[in-house]
Amino acid sequence: MKRTILNSVVCFLLAAPVLSRGQDTNASVAAPVTPLPPPPVVAAVPAPAEISAVTNAAPAKPKKLRTTLSVTGKVLNVDTNAMTLTVGKHTYDLTSETRISKGGKPAILSDISVDDKVGITYKKDRDAYNAVTIIDGKKSAASDDQSKSTGDQK
Repeated sequence: MKRTILNSVVCFLLAAPVLSRGQDTNASVAAPVTPLPPPPVVAAVPAPAEISAVTNAAPAKPKKLRTTLSVTGKVLNVDTNAMTLTVGKHTYDLTSETRISKGGKPAILSDISVDDKVGITYKKDRDAYNAVTIIDGKKSAASDDQSKSTGDQK
């Protein structure tokens, strides 16, 4: 034990002159002082418990953004000149891509009448509601005639 302490003291005494030179303030010999750059930003390393919790979790599925909305209701107004259809509080604009069906068959806007119950899928574009599909729940007169002639019961 005494020998270890003696070795430590001798090493300190030998190193003392070297340490004192590092504190020399002689201006002619001293190098210009440059500021140190900031330390790099390092992300915190998660604890092992956090790592296992993250690796065991199910991968997150990206959320699907809803591009179309839907509504059902009674038709209050049909304007074939302006190509609009009013259901509830909103007026829906028809575009060249709007698909209309009545009784399961393709139809045109003039086939839809006031008080028909319809389902509309639409896209909201600022203040406009652009109809994507319009489905009239009533069967067309032609399909009614066919079902009567074949003897189908309703």
